[in-house]
Amino acid sequence: MKTKLLLTLLFSWCLSLAFAQETTSEIQGIVKNGNTAVAGATIEAIHQPTGTKYVVLTRNDGRYNLPNVRIGGPYTIKISSVGAKDQVKENVFLSLGQVYNADFEVVPEIQELQSVVVAGTRQDKVINNSRTGSQEVVTRAQIERLPTISRSLQDFTKLTPSSNGLSFGGVSGSYNNLTVDGANFNNAFGLSGTLGGQTNSQPISIDAIEQIQVNVSPYDVRQGSFSGAGINSVTRSGTNKFKGSVYNFFRSENTQGYKVNSSKAVKTPIDYNQFGFSLGGPIVKNKVFFFGSYEKEKIELPGSPVWRAAKTGESSD
Repeated sequence: MKTKLLLTLLFSWCLSLAFAQETTSEIQGIVKNGNTAVAGATIEAIHQPTGTKYVVLTRNDGRYNLPNVRIGGPYTIKISSVGAKDQVKENVFLSLGQVYNADFEVVPEIQELQSVVVAGTRQDKVINNSRTGSQEVVTRAQIERLPTISRSLQDFTKLTPSSNGLSFGGVSGSYNNLTVDGANFNNAFGLSGTLGGQTNSQPISIDAIEQIQVNVSPYDVRQGSFSGAGINSVTRSGTNKFKGSVYNFFRSENTQGYKVNSSKAVKTPIDYNQFGFSLGGPIVKNKVFFFGSYEKEKIELPGSPVWRAAKTGESSD
């Protein structure tokens, strides 16, 4: 019987401090008026679920950077400049380790428009200068919608094209580096590929994970400690709304098959039951939040026979 408990407190006024690079995202861009860079424009990014604000001014070249911002969304990005109309980008979602590009073209406050031209661009192209090698990011929406048998990280790292179980690019899974919120979750003894592997359990509930990132060949010098793949994950946090979940999964010998073509396996008793719940919400709106996750797993499987050398005069049957 295995029990997992996760409790987190989020203080939004600490979000501007330096976090581990692999647990956040970044927003950057340039503000122009035609071909002229706009300096001193105010860029404000608001994380709608928590009300967290990130504010910065554009530099002399019109560029700006908002590093170490929270993953997820939606975000509202707003630009304000003297003598120009405010510009807003809505429903922006950030992935783990992503550099999101948000460029703005300011429009004078008083201007008679003769025509309106609507143009679309791809903000997150597969090939762009913000990507640092082969990687796959699994969002919370994918975790909730995609099927999972063992409710483990491994069920979702399979989305990486070069994955074969815990092997990535043909490299043994023992060379992977698994982190949760920047902390190592590796099996230091090398007895199994992941923590809890020998007991057929997971080190952390999948219900407490916000995003999963798999780095196979990063060029970023800040990514390291592996020659297989870097499996990085970030836990969830509370928001301005109270949200919770309750779940129960079970399996028995009657929920799986035993016949393959003309061959039929012996039915053995199996009793698997997993129960859990999570709850998150605000303590102080827009400032302090909480999130808790509890999971209990009970497994009963047939035992394996124990063999020993026969004593003198003892039958081997």
